[in-house]
Amino acid sequence: MKNMVEAHGDSVYHLALRYTGNRNIAQDITQETFLKAFKGIKSFDQNRPARPWLLKIAGNLCKNYLRDNREIPVEHIETIEKPDQSDPEQLYINQESENELIRAVKKLPDKYREVIMLKHVIDLNYSEICEVLGLELSLVKNRLYRGRLILKDTLMNQGGIIE
Repeated sequence: MKNMVEAHGDSVYHLALRYTGNRNIAQDITQETFLKAFKGIKSFDQNRPARPWLLKIAGNLCKNYLRDNREIPVEHIETIEKPDQSDPEQLYINQESENELIRAVKKLPDKYREVIMLKHVIDLNYSEICEVLGLELSLVKNRLYRGRLILKDTLMNQGGIIE
């Protein structure tokens, strides 16, 4: 179990942080995820990868938290590595573009926002998203496609960042 925490702790924490937007709550969810995993380790198929299984547990805990708190924050999406730019005008333009994108993602219906975040923020592949959400591949692809269309339409209609 220690190896599982070392190997996948960061992924679980980042998923929880993206869902909740709160570092303390993300840490609590991460701990609870590994507690649940430890309790359910006998039911885990050792021939399957652990990461999707852990992310599914974490995703369910996050959904429970968000359902109970009635909010799905997106404003705490952190870009992993931003290029170093010394041009203040370009930095401002980039920040405004990012803010527009965050506002557009916030407006997405939950089912699309969730898939968009798992794919583009958490960087999961299709099979991992399917496992985390318990959905068929065709439904994940459909929601991702529709979510992207809604984002594109939203950003284009507000004179946003997409050309």
